[in-house]
Parts: sequence; structure tokens; C-alpha cells
Amino acid sequence: MTQSIPDPLRAAAKLISPDAPDALERRIKLDVFNSIGRIKPDAIRDVDFDTEVINGNFFETLSPPLQGIAIARTEGVLAFYNRVGWHPSFLDAELSCCVPEDGIEVLQQRYHARTLHDLAYVHPKHFVKMLGKPGAASLWESIKRFVDTTPH
Repeated sequence: MTQSIPDPLRAAAKLISPDAPDALERRIKLDVFNSIGRIKPDAIRDVDFDTEVINGNFFETLSPPLQGIAIARTEGVLAFYNRVGWHPSFLDAELSCCVPEDGIEVLQQRYHARTLHDLAYVHPKHFVKMLGKPGAASLWESIKRFVDTTPH
């Protein structure tokens, strides 16, 4: 009897957003897919996102180092949302609604960040390096307030 291995990216999305994980799952998978493509373009060439990636099968076919990218990204997402809470608006909210102006350019260039969700892929120590301890602490508080003040 063959037992199906659960999709860990789907499982992470369900942990974060148990009532509506689909949009977050799609976003995580798209982000991981794009990260892998930046590192090894041949790995994503001719891969149909909707049929091969969304179902989780694509990640099973990757070499262990490329699977490691998916694992690291997923761990980052779990840690980020455990720290600040979840709100669906993270997927589309501009960095400028929480990130100080002096941090936006670095986040966009170095981490390919465009939305608040993209901050989940930045290790917390990098915020301290970019913004200093007080600035990083202020950023975390700003992100938490975003969750608390955004209508559900």
C-alpha cells in the first residue's frame, strides 16, 4: 500500500490560516518556485505552475538542495506569522504601510520584497542589521498593529 506524503507547503498554509489556506498556499508555492528559478532557471523551465506546482508534486522531484529552499522559505513563513499573526491583507499590502522608508529599497533589491508577506522570507537578524535594534523592534510592532487594525 502506497501512502501519500502530505504536502508540507500546504500544511504550513493550513497552520497559519486554517479557515482559508488556499491563497497563502498559492503565494508560498509561487514564491518558492520563483526563488528556485532565480537560482537554477533550468529547474523551472517548462513547468506548469497550476498543474505541477500547486499539487505539490514539483517539489518532490527537486534535488535535496533545492528542496532545502522550499523548507527554509516555509520555516521563515511559519516563524514570521507565529510572531506577528496572520491577516490575508499581508499578501497584497505594500511595504510602505509598515516598513520605514530607509528600509524599503534594501528589502526590494536584496530580498525581492514587494508586500508585507515577503518580509516572512527575511531573517529577523537582517532587520536588525538594516534598521538597528530600535528600528527593527518598531517594525515588528508596526506589523503587529497592522494585523490588529486591519478589518477581518
